Amino acid sequence: MKIIFKTKDLIEKIKNIAPTAEVRQTLVILGNMVIKVDSGCAVFTATDLEIQVSSSVQCESDENCEFSLPAKKLLEILNALSSYDNVTFTVSDGKVDITAGKSKISLSTMPTTDFPYMNNQDIGDTKEISYEDLTNIINKTSFAMAYQDARHFLNGLHLCSEEGRIVSVCTDGHRLAKYKSKASSDNDISITIPRKAILEINRILGSFNENSGILMKYRYNSSTFYIEINDYQITSKLIEGNYPNFNKVIPESTSSEIVVDKNTLKNSLNIISKVVNQQYKGVKLTPNINSMHLISSNTDSEIGEDQIDIEYTGEEISIGFNISYLQDVIAILDGNTVHICINDQNSGCIVQDKQDPDSTFVIMPMRV
Repeated sequence: MKIIFKTKDLIEKIKNIAPTAEVRQTLVILGNMVIKVDSGCAVFTATDLEIQVSSSVQCESDENCEFSLPAKKLLEILNALSSYDNVTFTVSDGKVDITAGKSKISLSTMPTTDFPYMNNQDIGDTKEISYEDLTNIINKTSFAMAYQDARHFLNGLHLCSEEGRIVSVCTDGHRLAKYKSKASSDNDISITIPRKAILEINRILGSFNENSGILMKYRYNSSTFYIEINDYQITSKLIEGNYPNFNKVIPESTSSEIVVDKNTLKNSLNIISKVVNQQYKGVKLTPNINSMHLISSNTDSEIGEDQIDIEYTGEEISIGFNISYLQDVIAILDGNTVHICINDQNSGCIVQDKQDPDSTFVIMPMRV
């Protein structure tokens, strides 16, 4: 049996599905993706038991079939064959011959009967969200997600509601990002989507043009989140446990404020980062009325310093930050001016863009 695909279309889909497969799992089938061909349409599905991603590709086929192939190996092969317009899968006797031009590679298949599909039925009412709202929800906060933290509820993106709008929050215990989106929300939403699912959703969103106007549909219950992005379907387990009261971390008021041009601060931090201690990544800021001194050093006695123009109101202070945390926030600010609001060396500092009042970023100081 032969199945013919447009190579470019196939690669575009496989590159967004293959990363979901987990080759290190004890279940060997989880390293494979299932390919189900029916009436000229092939549906590709991969899962690691925590997240499942599916999508379809048009094809030419003389009959229907279902088989599985190693996900990451298949993507590598298709990338190697990307110069060909078409690629043909010939399925027979427990193997698949992949041919393009005079090139041919044979792969062993695995039975699909044991493939552990995740249930995405009966998990709540369907809601809609725009491309712009979802990309902002992810991009404005996901950089602050924890990674493999023992406090498992921090290893994801939390969604809740305020004043009828969806709010996204991420924190790793050292920094916090909060964004009040324009998307409307039910008052009962309070879910935490795992880090891997957020990264996969963001990868798929990146496949579409921001002006494409696609409208996404999603559903959720207490344990599962499901979203359709154009012809992709993503199902993810949710992180159990109560998310911490993040509003307690955000200072209600501050006593000092640094106002600085975003590009000036960005360039200064970039220069100093070349000699920053790679373990602690500390940079010390010492502001005065119209300038600020920045300094960092490492264990090789190398020192980086800079002096930049600012506006400052408040008492004399020297305060240290993880330089990467500052750079991460600056990278997503839309405006041209950064406001760093401070109380003291032991309290969280607010980093804001006054042109974006819906975004709030908190960074904990560190000793430098």
